[in-house]
Amino acid sequence: MKNGILYSFRRCPYAIRVRWALLICKIKVELREIDLKNKPLDFLNKSITKTVPILIINNNEIIEESLDIILWAISVSENEKLVNKYIPENKKEMIFEIINENDNKFKYHLDRFKYSTRFNSIDKEYHFLEASKLLEKWNKLLTNNRYLFGDEDTIADWCIWPFVRQFKIACESQKKIKFFQPTMQKWLEYFENHKNFKDLMYKYSLWEPSSKTNYFPFN
Repeated sequence: MKNGILYSFRRCPYAIRVRWALLICKIKVELREIDLKNKPLDFLNKSITKTVPILIINNNEIIEESLDIILWAISVSENEKLVNKYIPENKKEMIFEIINENDNKFKYHLDRFKYSTRFNSIDKEYHFLEASKLLEKWNKLLTNNRYLFGDEDTIADWCIWPFVRQFKIACESQKKIKFFQPTMQKWLEYFENHKNFKDLMYKYSLWEPSSKTNYFPFN
């Protein structure tokens, strides 16, 4: 199934979770990898937020928010059962609450810990501890479950794991130790060791208007 044009940046956690959703939903898109420090004019003219990812469908309709792209992917999937599978009605409110917590609270502290020199480096440890508190809260959900809300993954898992992975990378680069509980480490490793991970993180050349068309997934 082919649908649309996705402007992406390989390491961006918002873009990662969108690409993950496209893989799970078996939707193929044209992928345009961009340099966030040198954004192409074509992208800037199309995007209101000027951030990735954005998805262009039906020629000119633009979906700007990563969560909206994920919801779109599920809704247009050829598998009509995906909505109930990944957004079960009885867990819907909790799913969107935890995604909001990740996108607003965890991301806030993660950025100020990982990129402390861009903010106030004096507060780096504070932001590490605040991010860790949220991880501990989420870890409790995993104590008796394989995923955040039971034995089946939901879009909550899709939306959060790329940010938890980014936190892990930041901790490793700054020589932090024991920053995860074993249950959360195991949960993250499921995604990192998944058969789709290689396709998810395939390294595309930067897009230019004269570039040949690239598709995601690559194969």
